[in-house]
Amino acid sequence: MGRRSEMQALVDGTRASRDARERTKVILLTRARESSVQTGYERLGMGRTRFQDLRRRMIEGAVQALEERPAGRPRRRRERDGSELQELRGRLVELEQELLRTRAELDVARSGAAAAVQARLVAKGVRR
Repeated sequence: MGRRSEMQALVDGTRASRDARERTKVILLTRARESSVQTGYERLGMGRTRFQDLRRRMIEGAVQALEERPAGRPRRRRERDGSELQELRGRLVELEQELLRTRAELDVARSGAAAAVQARLVAKGVRR
């Protein structure tokens, strides 16, 4: 009976809802063959199929939790300080202004080219 109380203490020490802890205890008791499956699903007020599904999900979750992970702490995202953000915002404004100037110059060049072509056509006597 010592094993059972140790298992219950471990489950009770987790941060989970009372219902989740109770389901875990019942499933563990059936896995340890300290309780029958029928007693387990009856105690939880569910059918055999639902109970078997919960048992399978619990085992899958436990196995996933024990998968190997990269050693060490996860990499931290580099925090940008306020001055760096201000600098980047200023650069963005500069680039946006440069883009507007370049577009305006392109429009002038295009309209100038169109006027030059029109003047040549007029000079040659071609009408449009």
